[in-house]
Amino acid sequence: MEKKEMYYDRVLSSNFAQLLEIGNELNWLFELVKKRSDLDFLIGRNNSKEWISVYRGLSRCVTINPKEKIDGAKAYKEIVPKLYGNKLDFEKELKELLSIIEKIPKFDRYYNNKKEGYYQNDFSRKYGVLSDANSEFVIIDKEAVIGYKNEKIKEEIFASLQKRYKKIQKHISSINAKRYGKDLDKKSIGNELDFLALDKSGNLLLIEFKHGTNTAGIYLSPIQIGLYYDIFTKYYKDYKIDFEYTIFKMLEQKQKIGLISSDWQRPTSIKGIVPLLVISEYNYKSSAKAKFNEIMSICRNEFGSDFLQKIETHNFTKLQLIKW
Repeated sequence: MEKKEMYYDRVLSSNFAQLLEIGNELNWLFELVKKRSDLDFLIGRNNSKEWISVYRGLSRCVTINPKEKIDGAKAYKEIVPKLYGNKLDFEKELKELLSIIEKIPKFDRYYNNKKEGYYQNDFSRKYGVLSDANSEFVIIDKEAVIGYKNEKIKEEIFASLQKRYKKIQKHISSINAKRYGKDLDKKSIGNELDFLALDKSGNLLLIEFKHGTNTAGIYLSPIQIGLYYDIFTKYYKDYKIDFEYTIFKMLEQKQKIGLISSDWQRPTSIKGIVPLLVISEYNYKSSAKAKFNEIMSICRNEFGSDFLQKIETHNFTKLQLIKW
């Protein structure tokens, strides 16, 4: 069978995923992460590797691969080097690392400062390991990326879509560089979606997450979200059956492990794609909302009135997700 031009499949091999299940070698890690509000999992795979990672906010404490090799961020490896290597029983060493880094000021920006990493972690846990039957949606994937057959195909598909947004970035700067930013087209637009979620109606939610203090990130987010929406919509249209099958396999695997509540009832099919901007602790005195609306108007003038027509914006607090 000829390899597809694009692919998306983050389902772990069954033997690797089972490590986290009850009675197996890494179940202690699952229980530790679930109990600690500062930790969360990121599991996934691509065409060349698969991984189980534990994050504290925005920083990667440990990553395990199928060969039971333990890796992590360089800075952490220097603090507790004995944690890293080939040993699945590393609970003592991991707790030692956590007790040290939570006291070192230079690591505060990843979690302790209670900005993006802190709330992103809280959001991920709420709709992941702490989800229940009543959760309005669950997180299927984090740092979600569509893959490509090769670099040439990626250039043809992703780069061509990206050019569309580089052009609008340049246009926005030309309208009012003082208000929106100078040389915006020189800023990179990545291809890594913060969260891919699924709601009870069968909508795939493309979630971009920002902290309320990131004013420019908030008001320029239509550009970033627009690119993600174009990429995922293309994949959804071209490979709908495969995409739906993979999403439900990922959901099933995460429910079996415990990363999503087994009581959460899956929809019968994928209904469509809805883009979301989620802002943690938004300051309602900020200019971000007004500028966001202005950027949306500029984009719709250039791309058409249906640009991100279904976009939803929410403010996330410790207690709830509310309309922005």
